[in-house]
Amino acid sequence: MTGGEILLLGDINIDTIWPVSEFPVPGRDGLTKAVSVEAGGAVVNSAVILDNLGQNTGLLGCVGKDVWSEQVTQKLAHTTINQNYIRVKPNSSTGLTFIIVTPDGERTMFSHRGANTQLEPRDIVEDAFRKAGLLHISGYALLESPQKDAVWRAVELAKKYHIPISLDTGLEPVVRDPDEIRRLLPELTICITGPQEIAVLFENSPFDEAAEKMASLGIQLVAIKLGEKGCYVVNEKERLSYPSFPVEAVDTTGAGDSFTAGLLYGWRKGLSLSASAALASALGALAASVYGAGSSLPGKQRILDFLRSVRIRSTAFQQNSIDEVITVLEKN
Repeated sequence: MTGGEILLLGDINIDTIWPVSEFPVPGRDGLTKAVSVEAGGAVVNSAVILDNLGQNTGLLGCVGKDVWSEQVTQKLAHTTINQNYIRVKPNSSTGLTFIIVTPDGERTMFSHRGANTQLEPRDIVEDAFRKAGLLHISGYALLESPQKDAVWRAVELAKKYHIPISLDTGLEPVVRDPDEIRRLLPELTICITGPQEIAVLFENSPFDEAAEKMASLGIQLVAIKLGEKGCYVVNEKERLSYPSFPVEAVDTTGAGDSFTAGLLYGWRKGLSLSASAALASALGALAASVYGAGSSLPGKQRILDFLRSVRIRSTAFQQNSIDEVITVLEKN
């Protein structure tokens, strides 16, 4: 499972990241000594990581005709991400997210989705699917129409061309419209989610039981992100818990998106379940150790250096999975 472009459908934003000493109470001011501006949105962050690893990607989404869309183009200019499927909506503004980061690394987001919600079924180009290897969907694209309708058009085309489908549910989409997420589950090959989402979708079932329920729907790879506790991953043959790699977290923006990129890369390259989890966990940890996402996310050499450093203090089980990842990254 190595060929073909990974198509990523979801929001394309400009992120402005504001580190603060403390989150202000209502009516007070929050001051920062630095601001960074990056191209962002879950699928953009995942695409950047995949591109850094040498995986061909293409973005399906919308921007406005404004200075922010020019920033998106500039910020992605150093990548080989295919932007030909991004549509410009002249009467809408590009998605914009203000991200407040406190000293513990936690981030709070204020988002204007703007042009993202205006993605229409007709914007989904069939040619994009003819040679694609995977369609990955952000759950946020299912929040409202016409973007939601565009998702289902993409699913229709993916099925037509026998392309596997992946979903990162996100919490907000699950809380707002769990039935829409449940409707998509049987179409998936890969599902990435978290314990809070599981509680809503499967009526407070333990996450391991929920993973089995998803597997029974035909989902070949289920990953449940558990934050500092690592992740729980399931495929057709194995079930395993994989620990997180300890880092000093300064900003968790993009950590989940980087984790997702690791799983998608591992699946495309045919890595074992444990190696895919190792790469995903390493990428999530690295993303949390830097401010911002987008172009701030680690390149291949930084990823290799990190894996070699954590290998020394890992268990034999982890070392084997890390070795498998290093071997594949060095060859590609």
